[in-house]
Amino acid sequence: MLGGVTVGEYNFYLMRIEDYDEIYALWKTTHGISLSEADNKESVQRYLERNPGQCLVCRFSGAIVGTILCGNDGRRAYIHHAAVAAGHRRHGVAAELVKLALNKQKELGMARCHLLVRYNNELGKAFWDSTGFFPRDDIMVMSKDL
Repeated sequence: MLGGVTVGEYNFYLMRIEDYDEIYALWKTTHGISLSEADNKESVQRYLERNPGQCLVCRFSGAIVGTILCGNDGRRAYIHHAAVAAGHRRHGVAAELVKLALNKQKELGMARCHLLVRYNNELGKAFWDSTGFFPRDDIMVMSKDL
């Protein structure tokens, strides 16, 4: 994976902190992605260092058109900020990002992957449902600001 994977005209690579500005710009323009202080460059760099070889970008003609932050805590995998630029949706970019990320998690011994989707993100819910993810009604997310 270090050298990348090519599918049609799309090239998939490991995410690098040097790509941060372009990645963040994509996240900012992607409906359904909520950004916070946890998405600053330093936090993303810590995430990449903590989860080496697990986060990906997709490039088309050199520009980043897709991302997936994926990592694990040693028990479960987690997906954050799976995003594809509007003009590149329905070309298999998101499906390939998810496949590559989940294959890496399987390789690392993870048996399940979790993700969060906003209730009003109908496009996101439909995509995740189509990839085999299922909603949970037996757990609730609780948060506390530190």
